[in-house]
Amino acid sequence: MRGTVLIIGTLDTKAKDLRYLQGKLEAEGAQTLLMDVSCKSRTVEDFSNISCESVAMAGGEEFRAVAGLDKISAVQVMIKGATKVTNGLWDEGKIQGVIGLGGANGAEIACAVMRTLPIGFPKVMVTCVASGNTRPYVGAKDIIMVNSIGDISLNRITKKIITNAARAIAHMAKGPPFHEDVVRPQICISTFGTTLPCVERAKELLENEGYEVIELHASGTGGIALEELVNSGEISGVLDITTSELVDDLVDGMYSAGPHRLEAAGRMGIPQVISLGALDFGNFGGKETIPPRFRDRSFFFYTPSITLMRTSVEESRTLGERIAMKANRAVGPTAIMVPLRGFSALDREGGKKMVAIDGRVRGEWHDEAANRALIDSIKAHLDSPRVLLMEMDAHINDPPFADAAVQLLVRMMGEKTE
Repeated sequence: MRGTVLIIGTLDTKAKDLRYLQGKLEAEGAQTLLMDVSCKSRTVEDFSNISCESVAMAGGEEFRAVAGLDKISAVQVMIKGATKVTNGLWDEGKIQGVIGLGGANGAEIACAVMRTLPIGFPKVMVTCVASGNTRPYVGAKDIIMVNSIGDISLNRITKKIITNAARAIAHMAKGPPFHEDVVRPQICISTFGTTLPCVERAKELLENEGYEVIELHASGTGGIALEELVNSGEISGVLDITTSELVDDLVDGMYSAGPHRLEAAGRMGIPQVISLGALDFGNFGGKETIPPRFRDRSFFFYTPSITLMRTSVEESRTLGERIAMKANRAVGPTAIMVPLRGFSALDREGGKKMVAIDGRVRGEWHDEAANRALIDSIKAHLDSPRVLLMEMDAHINDPPFADAAVQLLVRMMGEKTE
């Protein structure tokens, strides 16, 4: 089977490089469609299959108007048009893979298009920005970023890289789409190092019950991916053990998943059990990255590049209200499980110590006042008994807590299907 690969790039700046990529793809046996997403008028031959004029028209503008816009506005029009064209090709089964080639501008357009395609559809981006912060480009999708080392131009270094990328996407597009013979109900679990014992036990129990489990690390992108997976309709239940990304959204920590974390399952009516895993801290980088307004707070230096900041009483109240309000909006079965003896591996009586930024010990990490403020705030704002609140005299990593969470979710999922 010869797969067809869609090439996304800008002929106004990368014509030679795109022709080279196209040739390498065809040498690997792939059929190609080249989509030109130029934002300025071309001075080179147009050898595209899908012209920048037609892309602009799909985005609702004449290309002459786009060429006169500022860069940001022009890029937005071309993203809109390219997304519409690409999704149309995918819907009709006319493409089996997509590859982008370009600098920051080309990556912005091509990756925005790729993020609208389903997980599992082959996506490769060759760009010089692949060695930096790729989260804005990749988001929560499975885009393979290939670092071009130098800027996109043809030399013996970049030719090797472009050739390897062409071989990769041509091979991915050649075979039939992945197909699972037996499709089991899939459950998302949110995880973190400090809640791992709970997650591992819950995963084992769920798999023993015949469910497929996907763990999403609560590092920002993991939470975004969890929400996207639920929105895709592929998920049957959510065991949201680790909701710590809510703290980072509140304090501008490095693992924020944005303001819409903890919303998709409720909106989709998917059974969900929510817990308070790792809500006892926010995440920053090395101590030098801690914002000045927090430098008098209490910390735990998890690694040289990860600093945990103990959640305050006031922050805990705010988190409790946010969790309750999100749970209240759920249209499907929803429960909140509260581990009364601590929310993370750090957070237990007689456990880890918290320190000042200079390393001086300040006392136990376990802060009963902050934990109680969170729990009381949830109770004060929760629409009960419509949303079940279950308190357990256990630590989050105690086996009985995981057992009870799994039993509750399985019961809710069974009631949903009756």
